[in-house]
Amino acid sequence: MTQTPQFPSLARRTQDAPHPVLRQLEQHWHSLRSDGQIPARNDVDPRAIGSALPWSFVLQRVAPGVARMRVAGQKLHDILRMDPRGMPISAFFGPDDRSTLAVHLEMAFSDPAIVALPLFAPATLMRKQVIGQILFMPLVDNQGDVSRVVGALVTDRPLGTRKRRLSIDDTKPTRHEPISMMPTQALQPSKKPNAAQRPALKLVVNNG
Repeated sequence: MTQTPQFPSLARRTQDAPHPVLRQLEQHWHSLRSDGQIPARNDVDPRAIGSALPWSFVLQRVAPGVARMRVAGQKLHDILRMDPRGMPISAFFGPDDRSTLAVHLEMAFSDPAIVALPLFAPATLMRKQVIGQILFMPLVDNQGDVSRVVGALVTDRPLGTRKRRLSIDDTKPTRHEPISMMPTQALQPSKKPNAAQRPALKLVVNNG
């Protein structure tokens, strides 16, 4: 059996199509839609996510454009070099990109919409460039409010230091697909806008 590489190749993929990890997670999200409705947080089945699980997260909205990681996969710990659970998703990003991230993230909650962003961290004297992608997909809570997002963050290598952060690559297309306008099988990127019981989704970070 072929093993998934620890950090998958993302070269050229960010401008062509979603990474297979993101496609797998999105296909599961689409499979949970009933009559075009947004899936519920409790519907997400970790057994159906497979190799995407270590890269996946669930966010809880705490303010406009701000969401904290309620669960996070092991690979996200490896990227950031610390446990990201309880931290805002903006912790992965540099200060100059956090306001732009907040706009895109709020679209996922408020439109609601599927949002995907190409990412990078520039090369430094001691470290290679990092290439990545992030995907946000809305979920409803027990009250039917869109207060959660399921998604994934993939990079081709860890950031290498706790001080290094990701940026949004504005040279490549971003994706913004409002749910009310999106066909159930739509998986292609678009240009950036102007503005039986199943187990709970529990992604355990092993610091050992």
